Amino acid sequence: MAFPKDETIRKIQSMLDGTSFSVAASCHSCAEAIRSFLELDDALVLMSYKLSDGTCDDVYESLPPHSGVMTLTKAEYIENIRNVDIFTVPLPVNRIGLRTALETFIGVIERQRHRPKRTDEEKAIIEKAKLTLIEKYMMTEEQAHRFIQKRSMNTGMKVIDTAKLILNL
Repeated sequence: MAFPKDETIRKIQSMLDGTSFSVAASCHSCAEAIRSFLELDDALVLMSYKLSDGTCDDVYESLPPHSGVMTLTKAEYIENIRNVDIFTVPLPVNRIGLRTALETFIGVIERQRHRPKRTDEEKAIIEKAKLTLIEKYMMTEEQAHRFIQKRSMNTGMKVIDTAKLILNL
């Protein structure tokens, strides 16, 4: 866990008491969270949006691919999170909500770890769809990426199928 205040850490830890989740390390900075994560096997990072030395995006970008970062934050900060792979939970959250969110989060991480890798052809199609969005709708690369991912999640389609649809428009 990585939160700026000891009080927050104690509160969340008490919410996890009696569940199958245990806290392996309590941190107050991004650097501590990264170091602790890399020392542990099969860990997840549960943290606030912002710490004294960075944000959840900074932590996520410093970890190996498909590492789990879950952020508990106020709803107004969620749109500031750049990486769509960071699992966000709006505050306030109760014990049941936190446990449910963690179980869902672990399921998502497991699916990502076992997902087959995209072929070069699929990667090229997705890049071409992003370029189409950038040129046609004046999006940034990041906005185009998020658009494709969000559209895929909202429709229940695979990212590659969403990219193909964008190219057919």
